[in-house]
Amino acid sequence: MNIGGEIFSFHELENGILRANAVPPLSINKTFSLNDKRLKLALQKVDPRIHFGLNCGARSCPPVKKFTATDLNEELRIVALAFCEDDANVLINEASKSVHLNMIFKWYLKDFATTVNELPKILLQFTKGDKKQLLEKMLKKKGIKIEFNVYDWSSNVKEGRDVGSYGLKADRVTVKSIFDAFCL
Repeated sequence: MNIGGEIFSFHELENGILRANAVPPLSINKTFSLNDKRLKLALQKVDPRIHFGLNCGARSCPPVKKFTATDLNEELRIVALAFCEDDANVLINEASKSVHLNMIFKWYLKDFATTVNELPKILLQFTKGDKKQLLEKMLKKKGIKIEFNVYDWSSNVKEGRDVGSYGLKADRVTVKSIFDAFCL
């Protein structure tokens, strides 16, 4: 993607820009090196709500949403609440004194809290109603067990099209350039 004459991959936009050049999950290095001129575009501080708006296409990802520059803060607030309201992402079990969370909270823990045990308190800002009240009640008692759900990597596409029926074929130049980019 070309932004202001600089080229970015989606990975670089997420981890280099939006996550303030944080180390991506399962990586050991930051996205941009200190001499990368794109580093100056990185945010200074991560807003963890971005994780409720970014989508990789997996079923466990947040749904695809359109965001606007004028209402971004409110839109991020809404998607955070919606994501955490879904029991598939945040499930509070008072009987077992446990909170079951989407793996996004584990993979991007540093964007949300400094330790796993801080997550229930952090979740208060992303929950409402009965779920928030139950979480507050459990926090007073302490000893909350945090568990992370298995991530569902299957596609979250609800209505797909069979592109084969359109007679589409890969362009040899495109296929070769993709092969060259990944295999050289």
